[in-house]
Amino acid sequence: MKEKGIQRAKHLLVYCAGLFIMAMGVSFSATADLGMSPVNSIPYVLSEIFTALSMGTWIIIIFSLYIAIQFLILWRNFQPWRVLQLICTTIFGYFTDFTNLLADWFLPDPARMTFHPALVYGVRLLYLFVSMLLIALGILLYLAPNLISLPGEGIMQVIADKLHKPLPVVKMSFDCTVSAIALIISLIYFRQFHGIREGTIIAAFGVGKILGLYEPLKPALFRFLRAQRAE
Repeated sequence: MKEKGIQRAKHLLVYCAGLFIMAMGVSFSATADLGMSPVNSIPYVLSEIFTALSMGTWIIIIFSLYIAIQFLILWRNFQPWRVLQLICTTIFGYFTDFTNLLADWFLPDPARMTFHPALVYGVRLLYLFVSMLLIALGILLYLAPNLISLPGEGIMQVIADKLHKPLPVVKMSFDCTVSAIALIISLIYFRQFHGIREGTIIAAFGVGKILGLYEPLKPALFRFLRAQRAE
């Protein structure tokens, strides 16, 4: 029983570490200001418009809406465990607010830099690259324990099952849809691209590529999760 408790603690530790690292990646992306990843684009744009609510709060609101959509799609077949996505959504939202605060304290803002524009843009690209490294690592860690997925992944899986379509196809369609919504909102309010830029496209393709580079870490990670103390 004690060994199972230790194993559960390891799973929760890795899971929360993954969510925190992903949140840190989101904060780097926000500071880069080259465009957010598709799944975070709507919360980011709304947080820039309705500033009374933080980005983390908007993540909780929008991701909760994704849970509601899952309920509408599945209806009577909605599994009660999907409500638990609210827990990881809330944790991720608070983590994002905390890492945004850390970014404000410790990350130099490119918008305030007085360097040559080309050098400033290089700094933005560096932040974007670090963001993709962190998000990919966070995804690896938070998925490894096979616990509750964030609502973004949840809604994509539900749509894929309902329409009998491959998950990668649904993911591409979902990413395009939420990015288009964020873009429309930004154009209406800011009259320019805000939150959806070249970084959105780079992240959409780059995170998956980087995630593949982390494959060699999986055996050691799974050994850590499954290892039990020797008698």
